[in-house]
Amino acid sequence: MIRKFFIGLFSLSLMICLGVLLLGPVTALGREEHEGHGHEAPHGGVLNVIGKELAHVEILIEGDTLEAWFLGGGQDTGRSVRIKAGEIPLKVSFPGKGEMKLVLRASPLKLAGEKAGNCSHFTANANWLKDVKEFEARGEVVIKGIREKLIIRYPEGYDPVHRKEGH
Repeated sequence: MIRKFFIGLFSLSLMICLGVLLLGPVTALGREEHEGHGHEAPHGGVLNVIGKELAHVEILIEGDTLEAWFLGGGQDTGRSVRIKAGEIPLKVSFPGKGEMKLVLRASPLKLAGEKAGNCSHFTANANWLKDVKEFEARGEVVIKGIREKLIIRYPEGYDPVHRKEGH
């Protein structure tokens, strides 16, 4: 009788452990995919992948100002990555409305010891930013010594590594 009790208890424990092992990763994977593979935008903006996750650019729009922070690749979005440029020109296109130009200008983080021409933070100002709902911007940037296309999608972000184009 005691032996049957322990066998039943062992079987139940084994089933619970197997259930946690089998269902746990599925639940975690589903949540991770939904939340952008664990990437976090540390300033509350929208992340855009650069290259094959060589780095990210986070975009935040407040009023007529767009702020851009260049951040680490992979899941290292909490680390700043400096760009050796004073400005980054972009061609911005709007659904059904054509193109405009926008220039990101270096806006060094002084507490981090950044200087114009070697910083991770850029800003741009334009009156049309106040009313923008959606756009795609394209340019180029040299990041970590590699010239890469810079594609910014707002508000959904750009991530060809984990999402198919158009999703």
